[in-house]
Amino acid sequence: MGWGLLFLMLGGATDPATSSLVPFSWACLIIGGLGCFFLLPEFFAYLSMRDTFEEICALDSRTEVIRRRKEAEDAAEALGAGYRSRLLDVYRNLEIKPNRRWSERPKNGVQSISWWSNPRSKISVILPRLNALRKVETHRALISLTSFFLTIIVFESVFGGLDGSSRSLNDMIIGNPVQSYPPPHIDSVSAVIALALSMLLWMTTPANSIEEDVD
Repeated sequence: MGWGLLFLMLGGATDPATSSLVPFSWACLIIGGLGCFFLLPEFFAYLSMRDTFEEICALDSRTEVIRRRKEAEDAAEALGAGYRSRLLDVYRNLEIKPNRRWSERPKNGVQSISWWSNPRSKISVILPRLNALRKVETHRALISLTSFFLTIIVFESVFGGLDGSSRSLNDMIIGNPVQSYPPPHIDSVSAVIALALSMLLWMTTPANSIEEDVD
């Protein structure tokens, strides 16, 4: 998004020497703007909940922890199993009876949940208020669609699609006649979309690594 703003503000869109970068810059601006619009509020909500949780866990007063118990448990529920485990440790140290809904998992136990069947993904932890991301159906649909479109872009760019010739999304966006290029060929817009899809696909992987960071 920063590249797109700078490019347009500095007059790159009207400079004939940089006309080939216009589609790429618009793609960066649009994708970055949409990402900020949808993701930033959720990310700040995640940071707020995490800060609240850390603040409560740092308290030494048993009375104060009990007073803010619901606040801490709501944050732990939204943030994931690693945070619930930490809150249970705080309860144990302060001799507070834990929530009956929670049962601490054995630390030596082996938990094997496949990527396909585990809805607790990295993106669902980063965006805890989007409950739809915690549903298996949504999780699988996100993996399927992301993989499908990423495969199409890679197949078209590397192998030239079904007819053996790659086509440029740049030409389609700026309205130029769509030309064929010998593969491998990838235009700037396709590269940005492929990068965004790759990041999204990575964020659908299990959030174990995120939760372990707080242990």
